[in-house]
Amino acid sequence: MTANAGVRIGAISDSHSDICDWPAVLQRLGDVFAGVDLILHCGDISTAEALDDLEAIAPVQATRSAIDPPPDDKRIADGPRVVEVDGAGGHRLVLAFNRPDASVAAGEGVDLVVFGGTHAPSVETVDGVLWVNPGSPALAERTSVAIITVDGAPPTAEIVDV
Repeated sequence: MTANAGVRIGAISDSHSDICDWPAVLQRLGDVFAGVDLILHCGDISTAEALDDLEAIAPVQATRSAIDPPPDDKRIADGPRVVEVDGAGGHRLVLAFNRPDASVAAGEGVDLVVFGGTHAPSVETVDGVLWVNPGSPALAERTSVAIITVDGAPPTAEIVDV
């Protein structure tokens, strides 16, 4: 992914577009993700149409869970996967459905890991690596996504309720 300096990334997981009111969720996401340069989806998206809907907002990179479309779409792959964020200090990140072992981040030389699978949002720094779980925008007591800023400095993240 090539982007301009000061990249804003929208992170989402566990949207379950096939069993929630996806049009209502998408409307809220459009407001929160307005102006992002990239959307990362951490699995449990459920349908390729949901990827299409998100791509109308910004380019999408996704990782699969067991219920997701097959990885024959260039936007979605089995994970964990490394995503390059060019133009923002050369940052690389790991995108995963479930929280990967810390050795994955160390082995890939990344400073950001974005993962889902729990429906519970979290942001923490462990050994200089920022770990972000955006939560779920649809099927959680607290519905949320994350906004990540990558601008050459260590990345930062904020959980946003939707």
